Order: sequence, then structure tokens, then C-alpha cells
Amino acid sequence: MKYLFLLAHPDDEAVAAGGTIRLLANQGNEITVVLATKGEAGGPTSSRLRRVEFRKSCEILGVSKFEILKFKDGEINNKIVWGELELQFIEKIEKFRPEAVVTFDHSGWYFHLDHVGVSIAAMRAAQRAKHKVQVLLFMLFHPPGIKLRWPYVYQQPLPVTHMVEVKSVIRQKIQAIKAHKSQYLGFLPSMLLGRMNKEYFQLVLATKKGKMWFNKSEVFKKV
Repeated sequence: MKYLFLLAHPDDEAVAAGGTIRLLANQGNEITVVLATKGEAGGPTSSRLRRVEFRKSCEILGVSKFEILKFKDGEINNKIVWGELELQFIEKIEKFRPEAVVTFDHSGWYFHLDHVGVSIAAMRAAQRAKHKVQVLLFMLFHPPGIKLRWPYVYQQPLPVTHMVEVKSVIRQKIQAIKAHKSQYLGFLPSMLLGRMNKEYFQLVLATKKGKMWFNKSEVFKKV
């Protein structure tokens, strides 16, 4: 099967779904990751470094193909979301012809507006592309301590429909996270080894065929 992950920055592929990607790759699925930006907010040097880190992470996770579009880090606004970003995502769906598209939930994990914009554009692209996407999944993730920072926002549990047990590939996920050396992600590996051995998803859209196929998945377990 073909999975297309539409994300915003280098490291997004590893943090919330790195274990799932590795498990899917282990089963022979074709995984493609497309990023909207190269995470260049830190400047030209940061841009080059993050590109290298992303490539290394993809190699560790078994990603078949990966691309970085030319949108600016931190500058994905409404005009872009409902315009060129959506159109380029449609082009990628037509190019890679995935059965499943995976992206952020509309909260962007912690209201990161690049994430939110990518989520909206990816959903619209999956709905509007001529190639029929069978399944649309949202990755669900709240960084540690997020409820303490915004308790008035995160009062309810995540709208999880499916869970992936990633304990068997946790080492690869940690290696992929560590590949992004330029980012402050040092708190994650120890937490992953301790109690974050599961990844969570919401099945947002599915055709009849997609539901039948997804219900037979050995990776995604219905909650």
C-alpha cells in the first residue's frame, strides 16, 4: 500500500509517527513524506542542516521517497493554504497516487499555524484530487506539558480512533528524532523509552473500500 505524509517541517515525520512509519515500511508499504517547508527559520545554515537531518531521519524510518516544497517556514497563511499549498498537495497526490494520506489534526498539535495550515490544505487536497484517496488520517500528538500551558484548551481527551503500538521499533524512532540534532528534542527519547510507546491517529475520511482495507490493518488498531 502507498502512504503519503503531508507535513510542515523536518522532524514532524519522526516525532508523532516515526514508529508507525517504520512499522509500515517493515511490512513493505511504500512511504512518501512531503514537507511544505525546509524549516529555514534559523537562516541559510539552518536550512541546509535541516535538509540533511531530514534525509537521515527518512533513511532510518525506511521512507521510500521524500520531498521538500518551497514554502517559507513560519509564513503559511490563509492565502497560501487555500491557494498554492492546496494545489501543490493535489499535484503530489496525483503524482504518488497513495491509498492513504496522513497529516496533522486541525489543532496543529499545539496551534502551530504552519501545522494547522498544512492540515487544512492536505484535507482539501485529498478531497479534491482526481486520484481517489481511500483513507485520510490525522496524527494526534500533544507535547509533554501542553495541558499545563493551555488547560482551557486541552480539557478533553484526544479524538483517537486508532492506536499503533511502536515498542518494537522504538529504537529506530529515537534514532530518527536524534537525527534532527539542530532541534531541541532532547526531552523526547527518555520519555519514549519510559511511557510513550504508542502513537495515535484519527480516521477522518474513508471510502467504503478504504474502511474495509483499514479494518484489516495489522498496524493500526481500533480504539
